[in-house]
Amino acid sequence: MGRGGVSDDDAAAVVRAAATVFAARPYAEVRLEDVADAAGLTVEDVVARVGDLHDVGAAVLTAEGGSMRAAMAAARAASDDPLEVLATSFRLVGENLATRVEVRAGVRLAAESHHHFPERRIDPYRTWRAFVLAQLTEADDRGLLRPGVDVEAVAWLLVSAGMGTKGLLEFRDAWDEAPGRLGGVATTVLGLVAAQPSTSA
Repeated sequence: MGRGGVSDDDAAAVVRAAATVFAARPYAEVRLEDVADAAGLTVEDVVARVGDLHDVGAAVLTAEGGSMRAAMAAARAASDDPLEVLATSFRLVGENLATRVEVRAGVRLAAESHHHFPERRIDPYRTWRAFVLAQLTEADDRGLLRPGVDVEAVAWLLVSAGMGTKGLLEFRDAWDEAPGRLGGVATTVLGLVAAQPSTSA
């Protein structure tokens, strides 16, 4: 059960409705009445199911963060090759962006309105850098990268390229392209730094 005996499904429905609002408008311009209208509920219903506007925004951020962690975990479960894990993670994040409005809304909240949620210490770059750097370091230790590759620089390149791609997709409202674009970014960058397979004469 969710807040005050409200079912988790009821709370999730409010979060999904709120996400459609937060994905389209800055947090500072949204009122709890807007969320209630999107959910087809009264303001009192929204408060009972999730809480005030800050609580609703935090719930959207939690849903988005959970989806990103799930993508990372799924990529790790699919392969023990850290370079494949990176490429798969980027593609899966793209799929989440393409198919889940909660993810698109959470990403926008994190980028534009993180100062409204100081208790969460939101830093998407820090989170993704830690994940990417860990995979690249493992790849380097296993001899999967070209000799002399600067893993810190490659981590910066991958994360900044991924975040830049996300920004362009948002600007163009081209979320359906997200899996291919983000997967392609990772595959292209990793292809430049991966060790070349040895060939026998």
